[in-house]
Amino acid sequence: METKTEEFIKLIDRASEIAEQMLKDKKPEFSDRLNNAIAALKSIKTKTLNGKLEPSGGISTLGLAQGVADWIEPLDSPLLKAVGAIEKYYQKNL
Repeated sequence: METKTEEFIKLIDRASEIAEQMLKDKKPEFSDRLNNAIAALKSIKTKTLNGKLEPSGGISTLGLAQGVADWIEPLDSPLLKAVGAIEKYYQKNL
């Protein structure tokens, strides 16, 4: 059985893969924002692995979904769904 941390890392890795694929698919209008999202995901992953991620307490968010929703189109994009899953898991389980 996976730990909550392992499951959380898998969600982060999946969102990172989606963002990196979007970069490869030549989305120049989003390249800076995609790079920022990737950097944020890496930072959260590092903090999680080092035990330094602050617990949500069911209240706090990571700001990922809001940050991506500000610029991504369409709003049902796989990246927004992936970061939404991270936020939901963080609030519910960490």
